[in-house]
Amino acid sequence: MVFAAPALAQWQVVTLNRVTLEGTLKDGGAFEVRVESDTPKQTSGEFFGATDSPTSVVSGIIVKTSGARIAFPKQAFVDLANPLLQTTSITSQGSGNLKLRFTGGEGATNYEVEYFIEGNRLVRRTVSYFERGTGQKDRVIKTMTF
Repeated sequence: MVFAAPALAQWQVVTLNRVTLEGTLKDGGAFEVRVESDTPKQTSGEFFGATDSPTSVVSGIIVKTSGARIAFPKQAFVDLANPLLQTTSITSQGSGNLKLRFTGGEGATNYEVEYFIEGNRLVRRTVSYFERGTGQKDRVIKTMTF
């Protein structure tokens, strides 16, 4: 008697609409980070992480520390499509200096975004991605200051 093994389905990344991280910074202060995504209100435009119409876009980012509540302005995230919120991480360097990071995109349109908070204030965002050209992949880093 021969048994045929059932075909195994491929593992796929699940879509998260919201991620919240809570913990204690190295200096002992508490923090909370919340990043949310939603269905895009507009389906065309310039987005990191999508070549066509995105399936989701970042819709809000809030960071709370023992000393401040930092609501990110819309221009800090409105152009980020298809975020992989399960990759969200936060690191600290001294009191009030944080780096929030996550990745996003699908296939050839993937990106990494980093937000830099200094003195409990959002000061800079960098988005890095690989620009696909005629055979060569060049890493591009775009910076936005606040």
